[in-house]
Amino acid sequence: MSSIRICTEQPLFETAPDFYGLFFEDINRSGDGGLYPEMLRNRAFEDSILPERCKPLDGTYGFVTPEGWRDQFNNGEGLKRWMDGIEETPVPAWYARDAGMSLDFHDTLNKNRLASLTIDFEPGGYVTNIGFRGLSLVQGQHYEFYMFARGNVSLTVSLESKDRHVYAAKTLDITGTDYQRYDLTLCPDQTDPDARFTLESRAGGSLNLGFTSLMPRDTYKGHGMRKDLMEMLHNTHSGFLRFPGGCIVEGFTRETAVRFPHMIGPVWERPSHNLMWHYRTTNGLGYHEYLQICEDLDLEPMYVINCGITCQGRKPELFKGEELEQWIQEAFDAIDYAIAPADSRWGSLRAQAGHPQPFKLTYLEIGNENDKDVYFSRYEKFYHAIHEKYPQLKLISNTHTENRGLPTQIVDEHLYSTADTFVTASKKYRNYDRSGPQIFIGEYAVTSGLDIGNLKSALAETMYLMEAEKNQDLVRLTAYAPLFQNVDYTAWYPNLIAFNNHACFGIPFYHALAMLARSHGRLLLKTEADVRSGYPEPEGLNGLIAYQPGIFVKNVHVNGKTAAFSHGIIGSVQSHGNGILELTSDYIDELEGYPNTGHIPMHTAFVTFGDTEESSSTFELEVLLQSPEQEIDIAVWVHSTPMLFSRDETNPFYTSWNPIYTDRYVWSIKQGTGRFASVNRFNYSYFGTECRLPIRYGEYNRFQVKTRHGGFDCYLNGRLVQTACMVPYPMVAELASEDDTYIYVKIVNIDKTEEAVEICLDCEVDAEYEAELLTGHPKDTNSLDEPEKVCPISRTFSNGSGAFTYLAPAYSFTVLKLRKAVFGSARESIS
Repeated sequence: MSSIRICTEQPLFETAPDFYGLFFEDINRSGDGGLYPEMLRNRAFEDSILPERCKPLDGTYGFVTPEGWRDQFNNGEGLKRWMDGIEETPVPAWYARDAGMSLDFHDTLNKNRLASLTIDFEPGGYVTNIGFRGLSLVQGQHYEFYMFARGNVSLTVSLESKDRHVYAAKTLDITGTDYQRYDLTLCPDQTDPDARFTLESRAGGSLNLGFTSLMPRDTYKGHGMRKDLMEMLHNTHSGFLRFPGGCIVEGFTRETAVRFPHMIGPVWERPSHNLMWHYRTTNGLGYHEYLQICEDLDLEPMYVINCGITCQGRKPELFKGEELEQWIQEAFDAIDYAIAPADSRWGSLRAQAGHPQPFKLTYLEIGNENDKDVYFSRYEKFYHAIHEKYPQLKLISNTHTENRGLPTQIVDEHLYSTADTFVTASKKYRNYDRSGPQIFIGEYAVTSGLDIGNLKSALAETMYLMEAEKNQDLVRLTAYAPLFQNVDYTAWYPNLIAFNNHACFGIPFYHALAMLARSHGRLLLKTEADVRSGYPEPEGLNGLIAYQPGIFVKNVHVNGKTAAFSHGIIGSVQSHGNGILELTSDYIDELEGYPNTGHIPMHTAFVTFGDTEESSSTFELEVLLQSPEQEIDIAVWVHSTPMLFSRDETNPFYTSWNPIYTDRYVWSIKQGTGRFASVNRFNYSYFGTECRLPIRYGEYNRFQVKTRHGGFDCYLNGRLVQTACMVPYPMVAELASEDDTYIYVKIVNIDKTEEAVEICLDCEVDAEYEAELLTGHPKDTNSLDEPEKVCPISRTFSNGSGAFTYLAPAYSFTVLKLRKAVFGSARESIS
């Protein structure tokens, strides 16, 4: 049995009001066709245009930047896998029948448009747009269409099924040699999530389209955002919204960095933007829309600015001199657009867009995932300039700039790792210097290991946040990442909220996050807990890592049977006959600049043996080491998590075993000494003690590792020389907070068995209380077919008192809402 003692008479501190937040980055087509519900894909006809200064690869398959970063392109369709079942067309999403269709790069709508679409209709000819895997129509709803066009042609504008059954249609007569705007409203008589938009000319004729748009009339609070997705955001009870990135802030070239002036004004005058997430956006969800979203959802804005660096993980370019000064001026302009009065230069533009009163602007982040001297110098320059002019803004750094003696208010830390790491990671905050800057956990998610996007990963992420909550005097802000995923255009997984063109769902952690935020309370209470501990339960293959050339191995066995080479994670093996294998590798800094990745020495080789992942096994092999300078890791529980993201999508490694997404435990043998570590992204977390090993250099030594629950035993030449005991972690986590009326007790049980938890309070509570519960099978996930397979349920109990027992189900997160028997105002101060 576990026990929790809650000391209501000893509140620790007030909770951080913006602790739980959101982070929007345009990834997985979450902008156009997502939160911004434009229904026509490639509405500006620019998707098939290569990014400026980039050269094509293999026809239209990909492109390469001037600095050498490469990405898939596929004529503007994005990733190849997004094209399954999509008929090829020269203008993405647009199809012509009995009509000529081409891009015109000279006769464009305005100086910011790169092309117009020229259409030459034969009698009865038509062009069709398929939207984002179809247009989702609802019977009786109104859809607003407009286009800028010039020419001399009579058109029928219609919403149709894919086999051309007409749901709604109207006619337009296009006349004149100059672009004019044409508007109409369409109301379909049937519901169809896979409809089409069509322009047809029965008599024939020609026109140029400069820009098009089709949007639902019914949007969130009438401000143009998709209602169901906005309601999902509202239901998280979050405190702030970070925008616009993420890596897109930086861009992959100088031209693709996010520019504030490109995100305001009429959408048809905004330049489109090639994103590093493999598609072009028209910036319909721009800076003004972002500020309006924050206002509509009562969120504090957190705006991220580029500080003169393109993405450091994608072969960066630097802005210098006058160009760097321009970035500072753009930061000033963006701030003024948000908060300056309506009679100012930028405030008047905001007023013209429909918002005379200033918006809020609370936080400003200087760059994203930047580091090294090129960042430190720019950060210092930006910090002083912005802080001097706008001292009320809370400024955020990407890294611990205070360690360089630079002024630092808030530091943004990111964590993408395994579920096991999340259970223990935030305990580091207990030892942080309280006189230093505040912490913003700006991006976090379980992205590797055995559990991703399921209930168990949600429980691990919840334990992580609960531990961070215990350190709210330091950790003031948190945001899961990424936020949205259009399931038909997935570039990264997992994401908090998934959707297609007509439905959406939250992953299990979405529901846990909402539960956490709803029960945040105003005061954090002191708790004393006695909870049961346990161990990770890894599974995987066995392997060997060599850090220098010339490592030979023979007689490899798993569970007494010969085990063959199975995966070359780095390098491979070369056979020399008589069963002798040499580890080979020409590895040279292939992952330099890859975020959150530990150093991998040159010529490292990393291979596995066997093909069955197991939780317990006996792994033995003979290795020839010539001297202590030859260092190896004998790896167990080697597990690869294929990801949908690869830094170079023209040479992706997300479907194969690779050094980034392959985790393991190791018996690390260096300079004749053995020690143990768990390894994620080549970051080593050491545990246990070191031991000198009686290795016989110049001859084969027989190494044997027996894995078991809670650790493994290591043998050298038949002798037990070391025992690895994994670091235990709590199977139950607890947290308590209060407001004027209620005490909130949060309990996570990440174990496979029910746990009785004795709860003791120093005050009386009502006998009847509510428990909000998230539980199920640990591998359960949600989907469009089962959107609420894992979702909260409410239960009522009547055994509440100063001391009572709650049975926490296996694999569960519970929030107990205890009403104080005698209550009044919450404490005004904390001694």
